[in-house]
Amino acid sequence: MRRRHTRKYATGELPPERSFYFRGPEGKLNLRAQNLFIFLQLADGVDDATWDYHLRRGDYSQWFRERIKDDELAAEAAAVETDMALTPAESRERLRTAVEGR
Repeated sequence: MRRRHTRKYATGELPPERSFYFRGPEGKLNLRAQNLFIFLQLADGVDDATWDYHLRRGDYSQWFRERIKDDELAAEAAAVETDMALTPAESRERLRTAVEGR
């Protein structure tokens, strides 16, 4: 991925239709992450049920692949999503490390 695109997705503002939305298992939330920086901030703040809901559905890797256009990050996220041994805190930390590494 070119540096300019990485910066845009890290701190720029994706349009609403390309943003990630933390909604949770019952759809009670509607927290918009319009870039990777805000994604990480919101990820730290959402409850474990919301985090796990999106994690187990593969929503993070799908967003990284389809909206952020980063297949490598999506692959790293998919590995976290399928590791059932991870606690919510561990999966958050692994995804944070992957995102920050980009």
